[in-house]
Amino acid sequence: MAMFQSTNYDVKAFGKNVTIPDADIAKIMYYIDCVCTVIEYSDGDIRRYRNYVNWANMSDEEDRLIFILALALSPDELEDKVFFKSPALCPNSNNQFYEIGQIRNQLLVVRSVFIGGQQRQVKKIMAYKQAWMQTFYFQPMRNLAFRFSPEGQRQEAIRREMISSACTIS
Repeated sequence: MAMFQSTNYDVKAFGKNVTIPDADIAKIMYYIDCVCTVIEYSDGDIRRYRNYVNWANMSDEEDRLIFILALALSPDELEDKVFFKSPALCPNSNNQFYEIGQIRNQLLVVRSVFIGGQQRQVKKIMAYKQAWMQTFYFQPMRNLAFRFSPEGQRQEAIRREMISSACTIS
């Protein structure tokens, strides 16, 4: 279990402001990018799945893979290890990254986490406000779960059929 006390750490904030497209898959890709910022995770095509600016270039199959990857990288696996719900540590934004410096007294951050059966080294930590997690994980994951459900697939097929029949060129 991790313990984070605001008076007992020496860390350096870093990061930049970014604009995330208003699309569920882009938001999840940004979430994955944040995860990969705090842990060592460089398997396969992970860079492609982190590139939220190019979210529209993903195929339906890749969207599904991104969804599954986000399930594996669930906040449940990272909370109080590398992600800390701490509004005080991100006063000017909804999230803030920190490089871990010399630890003084009692900042207990795990050195590694197990994800997908593999041990991953912790490189940094991220503090966040609940609104960040809601916007970039929970809500988009609910929407994507519906999209990939049988009912969501039926609705998508109907939508595509309506679009294709409305655009008939003779």
